[in-house]
Amino acid sequence: MRIRPEQLEREVLRILKEYGDDANEKLGVITKDVARQASSALKGSAPSGGNYARGWSHKAVKRGVLHQSEVVYNRTAAQLTHLLEKPHATGRYRGGHYPSKKDYTGNIARVEEEFVTKYLNEVMAKL
Repeated sequence: MRIRPEQLEREVLRILKEYGDDANEKLGVITKDVARQASSALKGSAPSGGNYARGWSHKAVKRGVLHQSEVVYNRTAAQLTHLLEKPHATGRYRGGHYPSKKDYTGNIARVEEEFVTKYLNEVMAKL
């Protein structure tokens, strides 16, 4: 294929745009997939069953040309995630007890570390 010098700039820009669109599409798929897997892992490793374990979910926060973002969160007991990750002194709240230091599991931090590494590895492999 022959390209005239005056067409070179347009051709290079076209190829770079094509690559960027392809990379952005792959990043979107990887981001959503890893977020889904992370929420499933949190459901499985939740220290208490019931609503807390079932409440783990993910959603797209921002989508843009070069910005893909998903957040994994607990839609039923968000305040409990902090209390389980950061041990507190035992106390009472609304008829219940705050989780104490003996209830500390650290499962959120472990899952986060695991899936951040997994995300980076998948991005490096696919791009």
